[in-house]
Amino acid sequence: MFEKINCGAVYLTEENKPVEKKSTEEKKEASIQQLNLSYDKVQDRLLFRVGLSDDSELVLWFTYRFSRQLWAALNDETHLPAAKPFASKKSPAESVTQFKQEVQATKALKKMDFATEYTPRKAVRNDKVMLATEMKLSEAGAKHIDITCQEGVVVHINLNQALVLALCNMLQLTTKEAGWDMDVSIVPAIKVEESETGVLH
Repeated sequence: MFEKINCGAVYLTEENKPVEKKSTEEKKEASIQQLNLSYDKVQDRLLFRVGLSDDSELVLWFTYRFSRQLWAALNDETHLPAAKPFASKKSPAESVTQFKQEVQATKALKKMDFATEYTPRKAVRNDKVMLATEMKLSEAGAKHIDITCQEGVVVHINLNQALVLALCNMLQLTTKEAGWDMDVSIVPAIKVEESETGVLH
């Protein structure tokens, strides 16, 4: 599954080192052009590929645990149509609101390109596939997510509604292929920061 999408931006930093105020060029920030998410049966993991504007790509492994955390953090605001029926405890007004939100999400998805084949880039960021282990979602100013990798690298991704919707739709479809249940109750290891000093990227 993939989505061609001209939004968001990505840059990498070393773990446990503060992000200094640098220019876009110095941080090597690149805009997101394509996303690809696929299930690897041998690894029993999801392979997440991000095609960037500088002709490089970011490649990450998502485990079942990490995928569930990502889903729990981002899915509520997408209003994707649920595979399960409406909850019986909802009032008629709440059910109507949910239905309208799902219709809007479906219309937004139809405008996205899930048909164009993903284009591999010339170079892979950090020259390898990295394993995503932790995440931090920030909503202070410009919304973004920081993904910490086992290799000691933090991936910073700026988010917007289109990017979140595309990613959650791909998660929904790919985890279904994997046979993973995203609705199992979990205690996500996520930090949501309401305010943060400094400039966000």
